[in-house]
Amino acid sequence: MSDNVTDAERSGMRACSGLSRETDAGFGSLRVEAISHAFPAPGVGWLPRRAARVPVLADVSFDADPGTLTAILGPSGCGKSTLLRLLAGLETPTAGRMRLRGVELAGAPGGVAYHPQRDALLPWLRVLDNATLGAETCGVDRAEARRAARSLLHRFGLAGLERAWPDELSGGMRQRVALMRTFLMPQPILALDEPLGALDALTRRQLQHWLIDIVASDGRPILLVTHDIDEALLLADRVLVLSARPGRIVHVEERPDAAARLREHENGSDRGAARRLLGWLGGSA
Repeated sequence: MSDNVTDAERSGMRACSGLSRETDAGFGSLRVEAISHAFPAPGVGWLPRRAARVPVLADVSFDADPGTLTAILGPSGCGKSTLLRLLAGLETPTAGRMRLRGVELAGAPGGVAYHPQRDALLPWLRVLDNATLGAETCGVDRAEARRAARSLLHRFGLAGLERAWPDELSGGMRQRVALMRTFLMPQPILALDEPLGALDALTRRQLQHWLIDIVASDGRPILLVTHDIDEALLLADRVLVLSARPGRIVHVEERPDAAARLREHENGSDRGAARRLLGWLGGSA
């Protein structure tokens, strides 16, 4: 079983989210409605308006409730990362809507705390400053953001490294700093693109268990793109399986509560679900 999240971590996360226990219910459900997207065909560039386009996502619809984690699985190139980029407002979908409490997110950057596959740390900032950069950019008081970040350093395996430069860190350490930066951001949705992919097995396991603990207490809907079926089954309240390009939702795997998922993971009783997901993925995960 995983360690409990400390009260200091809970209060730090809520402070940076602009929330208190009394206002956790203020988080709304994310609603994704009939999202489709296409890119220009290779070699035509972005300028010709009528150039041939390659569909990457087709009619994707789902809801993500507050305090839950939704994992997204699918073969390489099916549009998993594109879906998160659309949600983050970095690209505008060809069709469809993404809404939170009636507010349109598609095409509006800044509405989502987005964790890309690459860590994107700034080389001229130390670890603590990189970790708090997103929160500060969103208007969180600097002292408040740094206080919350310090409360998370040990949990992320970064204790004693707050003054280190990015080029002094391993790849896994850099990824942990980037993950902490995302969780400290105040936006009402978290979108994580393979945040644990670059970590060693032990650190990955530790952060998986931390994520299980923090999901409900953080209170936000969380989307997680992963290629790891076992990780999806352990972390997610719901697993969405996308088809090959253009990505469509071909299966939704509803999962039990966190305690039951941990038991299944430990005793191996989630193997049936793993085989089912692998079957829907066609052996390509």
